Amino acid sequence: MRVAASTGSATQGFIAKALLGLELLALAIGVLQFAFATATVQHPLLAGGALALLGCSILLVRMIPALQRPQARQHWLSIATSIVFVTLMAVATGAAHSALVTLYLLPLATVALAFGRWWLVALVALVIAALGILLGALTPATNVWGAQFAVLLFSKLLPGVAVALILGALIEQMQSAVQRISDMAASDQLTGLLNLRAFEDVLQQEHRKAERFGRPYTLLMIDIDNLAHVNEALGHDAGSQVIVSVAAAIGRSIRASDVAARVGGDDFVVLLTEADEATGGMIAQRIRNNIYASTISVANRLIRANASVGVANFPRDHLYPKELMILADQRMQQDRELRKQPG
Repeated sequence: MRVAASTGSATQGFIAKALLGLELLALAIGVLQFAFATATVQHPLLAGGALALLGCSILLVRMIPALQRPQARQHWLSIATSIVFVTLMAVATGAAHSALVTLYLLPLATVALAFGRWWLVALVALVIAALGILLGALTPATNVWGAQFAVLLFSKLLPGVAVALILGALIEQMQSAVQRISDMAASDQLTGLLNLRAFEDVLQQEHRKAERFGRPYTLLMIDIDNLAHVNEALGHDAGSQVIVSVAAAIGRSIRASDVAARVGGDDFVVLLTEADEATGGMIAQRIRNNIYASTISVANRLIRANASVGVANFPRDHLYPKELMILADQRMQQDRELRKQPG
């Protein structure tokens, strides 16, 4: 979880800087066109309005909190403003014949960077193509349905669309790879459950929510009985099968909102969100029953696992997560000793 959080934070920081850079680049090109290529600016007021629109958007989107969350809203506002800016500047500097039409690459690149979805780039490209036809309609002596205009439109827009599509597909693959790495870093390879490090992050988050909203939660510590004996008698492959079977039984026993992790060779921990002591005890017994009901066939022998379970509840037992885990572990050991006693 720490890997995922730090990677996601770094990625979002890079994307924010990159998008700001693209917007500033568009603004700088527009200012240079307006200031030093005055002969090409046929409608100065329109060009000035476009520059003011983009400049205000860059400032306001980053100053007003309501425009920043969720981040997708901020990105789409920036994309829409950039498209309007390029369209207005193109109209002011020659419409379809304007050199600034190629700036449509910038909002397309923004879509690719912000969302990493090639099909979103394609959808925005269709909108830009429609605007290109509109620019053609505003250009004197231009037949927007003729072959000459189609060649002009493709030559100005298609390279940028192709680059943005490739960029979107590449970023999508990179995001998938990062997610897989994050999942591997947070998961136990044998069972697919969370590992201890990732579980502790989840527990801290749940504890903060429980404190803030006054909600209970319960921790269960689970230990497989006599796993060492299985390893000695039947081999470590059989022991691994028992561990996988127990993990599956735990998964069947808990709710979708609960979180399970493997924290050692034969130890598991479960976080039962918004669960009081009675609910925790009921789920603990369900886990015991499901583990015992699961049988594993190894070398023509049926193995039936047993487990010891300890239960600790917040806020009834302790106020801190580590204390709860220690208490649940102690109660799990007590549960094992009690079941060893005859009668």
